[in-house]
Amino acid sequence: MDDQREVNDDFILESVISDDYLWNNIIYKMVLLTQNSDLRKSGIYGWTLPAHWVTLSSGKKFNTCPNAGICGAFCYAKSGTYQFSNVKKAHLEKLELVLFNRAKWLNLMNEEISKPKYTGKFIRIHDAGDFFSEQYAQDWLYLAKQNPKTIFYTYTKEVELFKYKLRLSVPPNFIVIYSFGGRQDKMIDTDVDRHSDVFHDYDEMIAKGYNDIGEDDKQSAINQNHKVGLYRNNIKHFIKKMGDKNFSQWQKK
Repeated sequence: MDDQREVNDDFILESVISDDYLWNNIIYKMVLLTQNSDLRKSGIYGWTLPAHWVTLSSGKKFNTCPNAGICGAFCYAKSGTYQFSNVKKAHLEKLELVLFNRAKWLNLMNEEISKPKYTGKFIRIHDAGDFFSEQYAQDWLYLAKQNPKTIFYTYTKEVELFKYKLRLSVPPNFIVIYSFGGRQDKMIDTDVDRHSDVFHDYDEMIAKGYNDIGEDDKQSAINQNHKVGLYRNNIKHFIKKMGDKNFSQWQKK
């Protein structure tokens, strides 16, 4: 379908899990914001959804990345630890909490982020997944406005949504990095917009003026250089598939 956003917006009106006891049990065990060793040393917490197309508990398909392009073919979140059964389960539960208990999710997130430990820290929205609906994006903007002492940042393929539709609603503590490899790449102005590209060659990345944020991901949000360089991952079959092209170059094909 050409407009996955409309499909997703309509889908949110449905409900799959209605049993309050079941939801309370899921929420009790849920860790809303997580850290791996790399994020912890940089003072970053993360919120993650399943990547791209996912099968919900109902058996229906849902697209968390409606404007994904070539990135879908190289997505690291479709392999490795992201495919462990416990990890997939945790990510799916978060998605379904947002879809089917939105008010509960918003309250839980706001309560969590308002804790002192997040003051002065960074929250990366979507290690996997993206803003699958305008309402979902607006909810994150609301959370940022409610918690001005925390910095929120996100890599996204939803260029039109943030650059035009929601431009006046984005607070100063919410940093958007437009990510090459999506269906709206042509809307990215590389001279002005904070953006990222995935490079197959490290030396080329540096020569083109992109900042290497490999050691500290939050530099993508706060560094004066608005060109965010991401060196390709080390998954062998992705390296072979990527060949000698960057994401921006692949998407133009």
